[in-house]
Amino acid sequence: MAIITKVTTVEYGQNSELSQLSEGDCSRCDARKFPVVKDLNCVVYKMKRILVHSQHIDEAAFSGKYGRLLEIAKIEVLNPAIKALINFWDPDYRCFSFGNVDLCPTIEEYGMLTEFPKHLHRVYFPLRNDKVIPELSKLLKIPHLSRFLEKNGSGLKWKFLEVELERKKEQYGSMLEKDRLIALGIYGLVLFPSLIGVISLEAAAAFVEYENTHVNPTTAILAETFLTLNHFRKTGKGVMRCCTQLLYIWMVSHVETKKPIFNNFLWFNQKPLKIVEEEEWGSLGDQG
Repeated sequence: MAIITKVTTVEYGQNSELSQLSEGDCSRCDARKFPVVKDLNCVVYKMKRILVHSQHIDEAAFSGKYGRLLEIAKIEVLNPAIKALINFWDPDYRCFSFGNVDLCPTIEEYGMLTEFPKHLHRVYFPLRNDKVIPELSKLLKIPHLSRFLEKNGSGLKWKFLEVELERKKEQYGSMLEKDRLIALGIYGLVLFPSLIGVISLEAAAAFVEYENTHVNPTTAILAETFLTLNHFRKTGKGVMRCCTQLLYIWMVSHVETKKPIFNNFLWFNQKPLKIVEEEEWGSLGDQG
């Protein structure tokens, strides 16, 4: 945990005292004051519908531009595992506290999981909402994209974009737009989920920013995760509007196991947590 510096003003003349609080001096929050997480709803779209479209693209070229988006979309999240994990989140320290051990997802870890290729970590300035649709329309070469908006204008309906994706399959020379539509779907339904089946304007703006200026979205993904964890820990219920796939695989990667399966991303779609449960933890259920 980083050292915390505190300035205390002393009301005697012009004097002031600079005191430093080292690790452990700050009082931790009392977990008993927070409600136990009981109701957990993860905004998870049926990704099989997107993955079907990926069968018609060059996956090597797609990964070269968008990193591991397709692999992340394949991860099956165990909701009870996320639910249990949230109960260990400390909203003041922004970390998971397991007794004397503190753990927290970092930009470096999430960067390794997403592996966006050769893109920059820098300050992200989102587009204004009224600029998102015109910019997205240019990238996807879909005129009048605004007709796919929700009635309240909060996002795009993916089912209509899927129709456009099917049309692109039949058009010669539309490979770039097909890749972009699939990547947009993963951005809006996996990395920055909002409502089921809806790509929010904020997620669309992050995608446009990535396409136009190559800003790495990992920082934004992690920030959304922290905000969601804080909300859940304090309320004990609600909807997980963050990338639960990355949070889940981050958690699994910190599970101690005899099998070195968590260092290989290819194991992700083979349910590594289930393997560990059956082969190493299976006997625990019979004790006590």
